Amino acid sequence: MEARKPISSDRSISSHKADDKEYLVSVKNHPMLYLMVRPNGTKSWVYRYLSPTHSKNKRISLGVYPNVSFSRACEIWRDYEELLSRNIDPKNRREELKNSLISKTKNSFNHFAWEYFDSLEQTQKGNTLIRKKGRLELICSYIGNEPISEIGSPRMLEVLLDIQANSLNKAGKPTDKAERCAGIANDVFIYAGARGFCSSNPAALIKSQLAKSSYGHRPAITKPKDFAKLLRAVETIEGDPNTINSLRLLALLFVRNGDLRRMRWSDVDLETGRWQLKPLKGQGKVTMVKDMVVPLPHQAAAILREQRKINGHTEYVFFSETAKKNQIISENTANKRLKDLGYQNIHCAHGFRATAKTLLQEQLKYPLVLVEMALGHTTKDPNGSAYGRFEYIDDRAEMMQKWADYLDALRNGKDTASFKADAQSQADSTTQLQALIDQLGEDKVLELLKNRV
Repeated sequence: MEARKPISSDRSISSHKADDKEYLVSVKNHPMLYLMVRPNGTKSWVYRYLSPTHSKNKRISLGVYPNVSFSRACEIWRDYEELLSRNIDPKNRREELKNSLISKTKNSFNHFAWEYFDSLEQTQKGNTLIRKKGRLELICSYIGNEPISEIGSPRMLEVLLDIQANSLNKAGKPTDKAERCAGIANDVFIYAGARGFCSSNPAALIKSQLAKSSYGHRPAITKPKDFAKLLRAVETIEGDPNTINSLRLLALLFVRNGDLRRMRWSDVDLETGRWQLKPLKGQGKVTMVKDMVVPLPHQAAAILREQRKINGHTEYVFFSETAKKNQIISENTANKRLKDLGYQNIHCAHGFRATAKTLLQEQLKYPLVLVEMALGHTTKDPNGSAYGRFEYIDDRAEMMQKWADYLDALRNGKDTASFKADAQSQADSTTQLQALIDQLGEDKVLELLKNRV
């Protein structure tokens, strides 16, 4: 059999064709380095050597040609020769490095961050998970590959300050992105620490070192006359009825825009006038209730009946054929219409909540606890007991109906004095006096009043 010519370059490799059996071709000036040619035509590099620790013949695959080029194979050969000169077995060394890399990966911030995130999917939903995933991805872009036990406070502060510097609002002031990233990093370190993989939490003290975030209050109208103008302006909107009806309901029900857009027909009972939902903010936020019941005033029920004629055949009340995702109207729909009406930086979709809270307390004089319940905020009595989703449902239904009637009066330019608490008290006193007259007679009541004076 003709001796095969040793390999000296990439070009010389092409002359070695597949045979019935695999064979080895030596590499010129590189003892123990070979090219293995298999019957299927595959060519790969092999290093054959005598182990300095066990005095056994061993071989290591260096990879497939041409993925591993001739020059790269020679570089690896030199590395292995250097190891042998120090009585280190190349194959054992490679296994040690591989195990070290696996161990480092399993103990990285990345590993625990996504393991922690997977645990959140059991308790949290929707936008909350999306936002937290974005924050984790941002943090992992900085420290994801670093062993979690080796990340200290200075490194964490460096990361968060850089995030803060790149998260400014239009006024050039920092948003709360860095603070929120610090919050979820804190959770990851607690998660890993509880499992014995790190002994400190470098994110715990960082929040106090960050600049205070600045978003400012979202714009909202809180004066009755100004709000009356807005209500009238809403009625001038032309086009998609989804838009005007969503704005009408935001004013009447003052729920969050995201919750209204996701309203399902299956959650609405127009006969009893109730809407049951799980607020998005309630899933993972302690200040918001996880379950909520919204009493529907007559005006809201009428609007929903209009919507049923349009979208009653779909799952969602505000279904949209043109929506790119979720098949519901966009989160920007309401704000865009308000902007078109001239209310940019004056009133926004979220502002209906602030409007309702202010006017219900200042004008209609409803107690804070009922208003907070209507907003979906967690509330407690003086003894610390939390109110359930069905607590004070009749009182809340009465409040929502009065609020709807009050908005009708504002929109139509009617006198709203009768809606105020002092007017209501006066009306109640008149009713009580008339009942007393009916019971005792006018003369007897006058006599009682005279004696009291």
